[in-house]
Amino acid sequence: FDMDYAYTLGATSAILAANGLSGYMACVADLSRPVESWRAGGVPLTAMLSVPKGSAAESFQPRPVIFPHRVDLDGAAFKSWKEERADCAKYEMYQNPGPIQLSGPSASRVAKTITFKFSYLREQEMMRKHLSAIARRCRPGCDPRTVRIASQSLATLQLILDELSDVSEAIETREK
Repeated sequence: FDMDYAYTLGATSAILAANGLSGYMACVADLSRPVESWRAGGVPLTAMLSVPKGSAAESFQPRPVIFPHRVDLDGAAFKSWKEERADCAKYEMYQNPGPIQLSGPSASRVAKTITFKFSYLREQEMMRKHLSAIARRCRPGCDPRTVRIASQSLATLQLILDELSDVSEAIETREK
């Protein structure tokens, strides 16, 4: 798995660089599936950053920071670990198969955290499908209420996303 993942990321990085996309990070989705079904792409680095708001009195320029990402304690990966952690401690079930597994029982094993992981590319595709469906329903000649509701819903979604973009600031305020 590790070797396939590394080669896929490397090849994707090379394709991104060859196409002049130097501000992108290579990513691979659907890692829990066979390698042939993996989907590779690029994510703009700016999509992972936020710039904390500063006051006019501050003499320094705020630097971009990566959005904090906390462990999802209600997520499937953590719940799976929670069920096993007592047995791991009690029976010393902590095993490290070693740095590289090219063959043997661990060579094709995929970590549970990867099988439960959010797929950026899959979610982007779903978002595009939803937006296309909205565009089809709001075609010229449709009921004006449909357009108004879609427009108001998208405006509300934009407000929510604007609120979420200040996540790092809200976390800092809570921790103080």
